[in-house]
Amino acid sequence: MLDIGAGAGHGLGALAWRGHTGRAVGVDPIPGLGVTAGQAEALPFPDGTFDVALLVRVLAHLPDPARALAEAWRVLRPGGQLVLAAQGADHLAGTWRALGRPTSANGPDNALREALQAAGHPAWRLDVRLPVTLTADNAEALVESYGLRLTINPARFPITDRLHLCVYIAVKS
Repeated sequence: MLDIGAGAGHGLGALAWRGHTGRAVGVDPIPGLGVTAGQAEALPFPDGTFDVALLVRVLAHLPDPARALAEAWRVLRPGGQLVLAAQGADHLAGTWRALGRPTSANGPDNALREALQAAGHPAWRLDVRLPVTLTADNAEALVESYGLRLTINPARFPITDRLHLCVYIAVKS
């Protein structure tokens, strides 16, 4: 399994903790411990190396998503699975409205769907939605993580919202 955009390797650690015993490799331009240095657009692995390639919340942030997708496809064995995931359109939509920020009917997952279609890779889509309650402190941390400067009105929180992740799976023939 290859985790493209593995960062500090937390996803790899979670797999090991959950009992994954197969080979798990991570690649990132700023690699953490146990993660290989590399770019998604030029993966440092031979063709057909992996059974699974993951791009979780990564593809939409890359300078050349089409090239990264082609590279992920290249390193898959026949029968291998490409798994892409991004936040969906209603990810924390209620929280963003409470913060006075506009929401859109289009989420970051649109880039995934468009990239897969452009590359000619049919994929299944799975929408994962989980309820969550956010406090004013949670909203403040969220705003900071996006590098935004917004004033949090504590009277609008806590708020019940939902996390929304769109997962696409394509199988290499």
